[in-house]
Order: sequence, then structure tokens, then C-alpha cells
Amino acid sequence: MKAFLFIAILVLSLWQTAFSQETKDTLTIKTVEVVAERIPEAYKTTEFDSSAINQSANLSELLQEHSPVFVKTYGSGALSTVSFRGTGASHTQVLWNDISLNSPMNGQIDFSLYPTLFFNNAELHHGASGLIDGNGALGGSVHLSNKTNYNKGLNVGLQQSIGSFNSYNTALKLGFSNKKWFTETQLYYNTSKNNFEYINIALQEEAATNQSNAALQQYGFQQAIYRKLKTGEIGARLWYFNSDRMLPPTMQASLNDENQQDESLRILLDWKGLAGNLQYKWVNALVKDQLIYTNKLANINSSSNSYSVNSKIITKYYLKNRFMLSNNVSVKYEAAKADGYNNEHNRTNYTWLLGLSKNFKRLNIDVFNRFAQIGENTQVFSPSIGVNYGFLKQKQLKLKANAGINYNYPTFNDLYWSPGGNVNLKPEHAEMAEFGISYDYKLKQTTMAIEATGFYSYVYDWVIWQPTSDNFWSPTNLKEVENKGVELSLRIKTNINKLKLMANANYSYTMSTNMKAKNEFDNAENKQLLYVPYHKMNYVVRAIIKGYTLSYNYNYTGKRFTSSDNNWYLPANFISDISLSKKFKTSNKTSFSASFKVNNLLDQDYQSIAWRPMPGRNYLGTLTFQFN
Repeated sequence: MKAFLFIAILVLSLWQTAFSQETKDTLTIKTVEVVAERIPEAYKTTEFDSSAINQSANLSELLQEHSPVFVKTYGSGALSTVSFRGTGASHTQVLWNDISLNSPMNGQIDFSLYPTLFFNNAELHHGASGLIDGNGALGGSVHLSNKTNYNKGLNVGLQQSIGSFNSYNTALKLGFSNKKWFTETQLYYNTSKNNFEYINIALQEEAATNQSNAALQQYGFQQAIYRKLKTGEIGARLWYFNSDRMLPPTMQASLNDENQQDESLRILLDWKGLAGNLQYKWVNALVKDQLIYTNKLANINSSSNSYSVNSKIITKYYLKNRFMLSNNVSVKYEAAKADGYNNEHNRTNYTWLLGLSKNFKRLNIDVFNRFAQIGENTQVFSPSIGVNYGFLKQKQLKLKANAGINYNYPTFNDLYWSPGGNVNLKPEHAEMAEFGISYDYKLKQTTMAIEATGFYSYVYDWVIWQPTSDNFWSPTNLKEVENKGVELSLRIKTNINKLKLMANANYSYTMSTNMKAKNEFDNAENKQLLYVPYHKMNYVVRAIIKGYTLSYNYNYTGKRFTSSDNNWYLPANFISDISLSKKFKTSNKTSFSASFKVNNLLDQDYQSIAWRPMPGRNYLGTLTFQFN
């Protein structure tokens, strides 16, 4: 009956879209931009500029250096996960053109496996805005998307980078577009021995040691083709990526022979546009992932496979008197098979978001509710409300507040891993709220944007794995976590004659407190969660003149506890990077640029994960050719 209801809603949304094609267009905003900008101003978002994206090798590096999100990495090129506002790795959703990429097996993604070449827009949706994006985003979500630029002719970009530790990276982008068609091909290849030198503090006599068994090889491509319509566009994208990584030992281990191979395929079909007062997007996708892990010393060779098929309709309908109705419907089938499962498992997920927004000139009010059926779990009440008020003549000063409830459903590993899976798990759920103030300033050649946001959330039924009396681990809804803190951001751009200056800064203070002990012997109650720093700060300063660009990036990560009782910790670290580039215009259509970057300028010894060394000072040179 519930499946029938969702199918009916899906068909109704399609019928509304088709029917509205007959209505005269009344909106003048460009189709692609309108459909993408669907998060109300009452909810905090962070958008990355193109320079930050282009100068980052992958999504992990982008978030670490240009956002308040803490990135937890197991080493250079190794597994990277995030903690968003103190939540766990599975509490951050990653969407690519509105399709979730999180694994149905563990609810996570590896941020190091997402080259920035494969997207040209990225933004963070903080806190309760994750409810608008989907289930599971208890901390927030990361949105990746691709632009389609028509009538640009032929476009060719070739980039070659050579760095320390026998690192080589090649990227090729080929594109062509006219008034009606857009096509783009992107090719990626990356390899590194990763054999950097570090000081092994685990040895009785600390000594310089070379990282071993850490080589990697990665390659992939993305292909897109789109057709421009009268009031929108229709098209497809294909994303393939393959990664083969050796897994290095910890400082405490002398030998390791582990390997991990990741292979992913994403196929996306979407149709978006305007029809009268209706703005719509219909996106369909196949997401397939495979992971093969081998450990010759332990005689392990395991395989995990998952895939999902998703169909989603996103609509906005503009009513009279400045009302707007949001109606998002999604049907998703996901399945997984692994050596740790007794059988292949699958489930069908239905979600429906209904929202109403009202614009009172200076005051905006947004109300949403999400209905979800995830397998056998049904949740009919996941509300959110946001309020935004603009002060001053041009509404440069804004106050915003929002609150909401969101759920994260058990993963296949939580439910079905053998031994230990627990089919009786309840969904994790979070009650969250935030309040913020922002100010935009513009005078002649200078623009400035400053924002401060305070946030609070309480997560119930947090799933944790713990040992049982039968000598295996099993998940249970035991933990309760309180997260609270503040996020600050500053953006400045100015021109002084021919000199362009830009500065971006982010700071976050996060208290993530375990509110419930696992048992009477647990000393973790009222303690900070593992690997959640109280303080996180980064800033980048960039100067541009006569084709030269000088950039300096500073990244500070505070103390992180490595034991639940907070007796052991990793000290704070601050990492500085600096780069210089020069762009040469060889003709009206061609350009050439060269850049040189020094990572970890001060040669700091540090660890992101205990006993996992990170590289010291290292270098990267890049040559780029562009034709357009």
C-alpha cells in the first residue's frame, strides 16, 4: 500500500510537470541555476570558489583546507572520512547532482577517491539543511555538481603534475558546445610511491623511517552529453573510477602486506527546466561500488559489492503572494553482497519532502516535513522550520535561525554482518537547531562577507559496536551525544590598482559530548568524542597581479582525543602551504600556466590518526595548457 502511495505521488509529480509545459513561462532565471539553488537562506551553506576546487587534488583536500569540517585521514592517499559538527563518518551525506553516493553497506564514503576534476561546483549544507537533502545527514551534507556551458565551441585542457615521492598526476578535459549541444570528456590518472620519510616515535630510539607498502594507482573518466531545450535541458553523465592502493603499516608494526582496490561506476540521467511557475528536475541514477581487500599475511581475500538505483523528482511551484511550494519525491532500490553476509540483502526506500516557503519582503519563513520508509522502517514526522530576516536598506545584515529533526537508518553492515549484525536496531535520530548572523559589505573595489553561526544537536540511539559474551562484536542503540559549538567565516576581496587580493577564513569550535556510558566500567560519559577537535581553523590568502598568483594556506587542527576516557590524545598541529603560479596568454584562444607548490612548508611532524604518519615538507610542480 505504501509503495503504491509513493508511485502515485511520483506519477502525480510527473503529470504536474508535463501539464505545466503548456503554461506560459513567467520566470526569467536561468534553468540550471534555479534548480541548483534550493536551500533557503535560513539554513547555513558554504560554497567553495573555483580557485579552491582547482587547487585541491581531491574532495578530502578541499574540505580539509577550505572548510570548518574535520577530515580524518589514515595517511597520504589513504582512507579519508569526516566529522561534521561532531557527528560520525556515516552522518555526512555526499550528493552528486542530487544523487546520494554514500555506501548502503557502511553509510560512508572515502573522500580521497573523489578527484576535483570530476565536479566544478561544491558546497556544504550544515545541520538541519541536511533534512532537505535527504535522510542520514545528521551533521550536514556535501553537494557536488557539474555545470553545462553552451555555445562555447571547442575547449581543451591538459594538466600534468609531478611531485615528491614519485607522484605523477595527469588530467585531460575535452569539451565542445554550441547553441543546442554540450559534451565533455574528462580523463584522470594518478600514481605515487608515497615513500616519504618520517620520524618513527614508536621506536625505543626514535629514528627516521621510510613509509612502506603505500603505493597507489588511480584512474578514471567522466563523460557528459546534454541537449538544451526551450526552457531547460536533458542529458546524461557517466563516472568511472578505479583505485588500487597498498595499505601501509602503522608506526608500531614492522611489516604489512595489505591491499585495497576500489571500483565505482555512476550513471546519471536528468531532465530539468521551467514551465510557467513550475521549476522541476527529474534525475535517475545507477551507483555501483566494489571493494576488494587482501592481506597475504593473514590469508584474507574479501570482496564487497553494492549498487543502488535512484529516481528523484525535485519541484518548486511559485504561488501568488510570494508563496512557494516544494515537492521532492524519491524512490531508491539498494542491494549489497559481501563475504561478511550470509546472503545478498536489499531494500527499497521511499522519501517524500513537502515544503512551504513565504517571502514577506524582509522576512522569509520555510517549513518542511519529510516522510520516509527505509525498508521496514517508517518515519512520518521529520520536520524543519527556518526563519531569515534582512536588515538595512539592501538587507546586508541578516539574522537566521532554524530547527529540525532528522534520522539516520541502520546500514546493511549494522543489520546483517555475520556474526554480529542486529536486525532490531532503531534509526539514529537527531534534534538540531542553529542561529546565525551574516553581514555583506561592498564599497567600490572591496567586498566582504562575514558570518557567525551557533549550533546545537542531540543525537539519540547512536549505533555503536561493542563486544558480546560470545566473543564477537555487535551493534546496539546505546550512545547519546550532545553536539554544540560555533562556526565563523570571513570572505574578503579587493582590488588595489592592478593587484587583486582575496582572503577566506573559517573557524569552528565543537563540543561533542558522550552523554551515556556503555556500562558501569565506562569512563567515557561526559567526555569529548574520539577524534573530534575542539578547535579547527583554516585560511587562505591569495594575491594576483600581471598573471602571477601567490597563495598561502594555513590549517590548524586542535587536540584530538584517542581514548574514550580522554586520557590519551594527539597534539594540535598547524600546517602551512604556499604556491606560486604564472599564466601566459599565448593567443586569443590559448594559454599556458606553470605553478610550484610547497606542502607542509614548516616540515611539521604530525598525525591525523594515531600511529599513522603524514608526510613532511614536499613539493608539487604543475603545467597546464588551455584552449578555448
